[in-house]
Amino acid sequence: MYTFVSFTVAELFEKVWQTPMVKLAHEIGVSDVAVAKACRKAGIPLPGRGHWAKSEKQRQRKPKPPQVEGDVRFQVLDRDNSPVKAGTDLKSPIFRRTIEAPYQLTEPHALVSQWLKSAKTSKVKDGYLDYAGKRVLNVMISPTLIERCAILFDALIKEGEADGCSWKINVEGKTVVTVNDEPIAVRLVERLDKHPIPPPPPPKRRPGAPWEPNFMSLRSPQFEWTSTGELTFQIDARMDYGERKNWKDTKTSPLEKKLSSILAGLSSASVSIKVLREKEEARNREWAEDERRRLERACATETQRRLRLSVVKHTERWERAERLRAFIKAVEDRLKIAPVADQEMANPWIDWARKQADLLDPLQGNLALITTLDVELESWFSGSHYGQAEKGWWSE
Repeated sequence: MYTFVSFTVAELFEKVWQTPMVKLAHEIGVSDVAVAKACRKAGIPLPGRGHWAKSEKQRQRKPKPPQVEGDVRFQVLDRDNSPVKAGTDLKSPIFRRTIEAPYQLTEPHALVSQWLKSAKTSKVKDGYLDYAGKRVLNVMISPTLIERCAILFDALIKEGEADGCSWKINVEGKTVVTVNDEPIAVRLVERLDKHPIPPPPPPKRRPGAPWEPNFMSLRSPQFEWTSTGELTFQIDARMDYGERKNWKDTKTSPLEKKLSSILAGLSSASVSIKVLREKEEARNREWAEDERRRLERACATETQRRLRLSVVKHTERWERAERLRAFIKAVEDRLKIAPVADQEMANPWIDWARKQADLLDPLQGNLALITTLDVELESWFSGSHYGQAEKGWWSE
């Protein structure tokens, strides 16, 4: 889909000072901003503003080329291998013939007939026809343009189907045309003028009548919409920056004379949509791989942290058990020196204390729980921590 065009720093320097930036960028297949950015990154000086508008004698003197080795690469669309050439013949009628809408509607397409029946019986809401949720062509117009829009869409659908396009209404009620196996949502919209409706004047007060407050000034603003007759054919899809998405009525060129441009634009849009989707899929795959690696590192870090906590916990329990045993031993030694009145009362306490020390001692339990390196993390663990990290023996 994309290819690279490479220049050495010296070659790009000569081209920049021999050809205007806009023309050079067009020859390469990128924007003039991209060329200027690449030149600045490579240390190539650029002509000043208005350089090419001046006469040759008044132009800035060409500086010395930068003493830098290397290549400057530009990523451009590979039109030789693009879906336009692979799936569409550039000599097809969609690119070379002029299409104009007829003056009257004859044998309308099934989609147009279905829309006409609904449009003629629809009510008007906010200036536009309200189809009451019916799955018909996506046409947002006033009642005055029904016949004109029917002729436009009928010509567009028939010419598109003649060139291999297919039209349908999807489950969401959008009008979708499939070009080069790429579904594209389209619609036809009329621009309406919106005018506020002033509130009615307050009624005249009769002589001697009591005063009554007038709440009409507090009402919500009321508006009315009037038809302008200006139509716009729109492509409702995300495409690369710079791709054409709208065709509007103008004083010198109505939409009836732009059907060829619309069909060619649909073909170009199918390529742009596919390119953008592939770029987003590649970016999502890259993001998913980065996220997988991050989570893997976070899991390893969390496993290490929990293993250390386990060692510290067992060590502290063992130390407490040993302190208890040392205390019990000290009590026994003291009893030998200064026996109590009832020695039989001290022996049960000593046995009980030793059992309590054994309960604290992790070495008296299952040693497999101490020596295992297996840590089971929760399914919801994401590796994201908020706040300050807790300190432990290894924090220092």
